Amino acid sequence: MSKCLTFVSAWALVLLVANGAYCQDVFNHKYWLGLGIGKSQFPSGMVALGYEFNNSPTLVTARYTFNGEVLPDNVPAIAIHEFGLLYGLKTGKFRFSTGVSGVWGTNRGKYLSSDPDPLINGSNIYEPIKYATIGLPAEIRFITSTKDLGIGVTGFGNLNAKRSFIGLNLSLYVGKMK
Repeated sequence: MSKCLTFVSAWALVLLVANGAYCQDVFNHKYWLGLGIGKSQFPSGMVALGYEFNNSPTLVTARYTFNGEVLPDNVPAIAIHEFGLLYGLKTGKFRFSTGVSGVWGTNRGKYLSSDPDPLINGSNIYEPIKYATIGLPAEIRFITSTKDLGIGVTGFGNLNAKRSFIGLNLSLYVGKMK
């Protein structure tokens, strides 16, 4: 069994190397890392890693998004986290993608009390309600770039059962853009 597995692995490696040797521009794919800040219902931040296939108008994106209150008057602060895997199309400087994501965060529940020292904790204290769900993410990216650096605008959203959101981010990109 071990010899058979070694033989199959070696044969797969030979085919992979031989395929790359005869194909034109097999290693000319584009990839980028994007960091963005912007606004949805709350201030937002995004980290995205994209891979664009050569000789094909398709791309794959992994993104992490955070939307949440900053220095809120109420405790706990509302927070929405998302990690999504998206597949899409590239046309010119635009990228259109959708996929599947995990969404988790904290909502406020029942009012519990007031804090006499609102500078430290906020003035109103609520019951924290944690949640996790599956979502349907979508995004439209506009990226203009040089060979290694880019800037762009991302319209993004997520449709889910707990706390759907949409937003707009300004993003900086680094990677093999052209």
